Amino acid sequence: MLLRACRHIQTAKEASPEDLNMTTMATRDAYSYAAGNENRKAVSYRPIGPPSWCRIASDDPTIRQRPFQAGRNLPSLFILDRESRCNCGVTIETAQSLPITERDITIFTSLTAIERKVETMYCSACRNTRGAIGPDMGAYGVFNWNNRLAFSYELFDSLTSQFTTSETPLYAYHQTVRNTYISEESPILLCTLRTFVVAYFAYIRLQRIASRMQCLQCGPNPRIVIADGIAVSFPKHRIHSLRPPTLSDRSKALVRIPPHATRATCFIGPNKIRLTIAKALDEPLTDKNVDTFEKLLQETVITLPHSNYI
Repeated sequence: MLLRACRHIQTAKEASPEDLNMTTMATRDAYSYAAGNENRKAVSYRPIGPPSWCRIASDDPTIRQRPFQAGRNLPSLFILDRESRCNCGVTIETAQSLPITERDITIFTSLTAIERKVETMYCSACRNTRGAIGPDMGAYGVFNWNNRLAFSYELFDSLTSQFTTSETPLYAYHQTVRNTYISEESPILLCTLRTFVVAYFAYIRLQRIASRMQCLQCGPNPRIVIADGIAVSFPKHRIHSLRPPTLSDRSKALVRIPPHATRATCFIGPNKIRLTIAKALDEPLTDKNVDTFEKLLQETVITLPHSNYI
């Protein structure tokens, strides 16, 4: 009840209710949405090379990424070229000659969103999906998703790096980047998690990360995979005397506690004399009591001057 009344949760509900609802089923919905849109293509289609930190000798040397450098080399207008195409696959060479228009495009990076212009041409082959032919933009390190939203290579490569080094899930990375946008006062917030996940999987499908770890006879996709393992255990005769550390043994942990606590005293003599001395000290101070007390001390081989008691 106290958590529901927290003012931070109430503020979050008022600020972004749909994002708060997304938190509970974010991972499941995002992955299921990505699976349902597995064959959905982006405007970008050229092969994308692996980032520099994971390149190996067998990678294609002709496919290399251009450093994004925080978008300093981005043009103000992305123009169409001969290899431009629509996400349906229709290229500019096979399309009808239609007027070229300019539209706004948002490029999401790991720090902030960048707004630019892009040239597009109407695609008559997918009129029902409002498709448009646009440039690939891969030469600038940008992944063109749908001529309205684009993503920098370094944004997606950073997710791959964090996922392989610290097992960062998609939702956590998306939320971290979104918090960075808020801190940097980005003009546009990061796209929704569903769009981010679908665009990421479309990006890595174009990325050429090759590997030679495959069977020489079956190839990269064998029909049957046998995983062998080993179980290590101790012989029975070596563990018969082992006991858990929480097991108690009364024979080794028997402590006799006296029924009544004794008074602390510095007198180390017999108990009977100690009780007699305590009784003498409780009686009124008289010459007779002083003589009795000195006699007791003499019996315990303790000699004290008479002035200490008078």
